[in-house]
Amino acid sequence: MLSTRRQDFLIRALQQGKSIPIVIEGHCMHPLLVEGQHITVHPLLEDIKVGDIVLVRDQMKGFLAHRIISLGHDFVVTSGDRNHMSDPPVRRNDILGRLDVPENPMLNQNPEQNPDQRSSTLTDLQGLSCEIKIVVHPDAIDSSYGEVLSRAFGIDVDIAENPLTQLKHMREKGWTSVVIHEGARQHLSQLPHVASRVVIFAGYEVARDTDESAGIIGMSDVDFVARTAVEYWNNLHAELSIAAIIGFHMRGTTVCHG
Repeated sequence: MLSTRRQDFLIRALQQGKSIPIVIEGHCMHPLLVEGQHITVHPLLEDIKVGDIVLVRDQMKGFLAHRIISLGHDFVVTSGDRNHMSDPPVRRNDILGRLDVPENPMLNQNPEQNPDQRSSTLTDLQGLSCEIKIVVHPDAIDSSYGEVLSRAFGIDVDIAENPLTQLKHMREKGWTSVVIHEGARQHLSQLPHVASRVVIFAGYEVARDTDESAGIIGMSDVDFVARTAVEYWNNLHAELSIAAIIGFHMRGTTVCHG
C-alpha cells in the first residue's frame, strides 16, 4: 500500500489534470491487468461510464484499479473482473482517474461476466423450466411463510441453520447452486436459463472461504453468487428475496399463476 504522503501527491496530480504512472498489485483484473504491470492513469476529462477501468480511492486499501459495473446518481460500484463480489459503493468524487488500458473485446461485451464463473457449462434454453429448491436460514424467514410459498408454487422450501452438508450433497447429485448475497455483481435476473435442477440458498453469510462450523458459504462452493436487490447493498428481508427467486424460476416456464 502506498504511503499517505504518496497517495496525496498522486491525487493532487490527477486533480490538476496530470497523468500519473502506477504499478498493478494483485490479480483481481487478470488477464486484462497483471501484477507488476506499469499503467498510466489519466485525469477525468469526460464523464465516467459503465465498463471503464478506473482508479478508486478506497478507505480500507488506499487505491483500487477496478471496472465500473454500476452507476447511480451519487454513487459508483466497481469490481475486479475476477471477483464474484462487487466493491462497496463509493462516491463519484472517489473516482480519481481512468486507466489507459488496451481493452479486451470479450470483457467489454459483458462487464458483469466473471471469467472464473462456470456459465459456459450452462445452456441458455428459453422456454424450458427447471426443477428448483430453496434453502433458507431459520433466522431469515418464518417457517409458516415458507410452507405457504411451498404450497402456492409447488417449490420445495427447506429451512436449515447450516446449509453446507446439504449444499455438498446436492452438488454431488448435479444440482446447480446459487447463493443470494446483496453485494453480488450479478442480479438474479442476469443468470442464464438452466434446463436442469437448481438449488438457491438465501439468508446465509457468504465469504471468500467456507466456515463449516459457522455455516458460512464460501464463494467457491457454489456455481453462482447473485443479488435480488434493485440497488446495491439494500437490506432486504428474505421474504422479498424468495419472491424474486420464484419470479426467476417462473420466467422460464409457460405456467401462469393468477
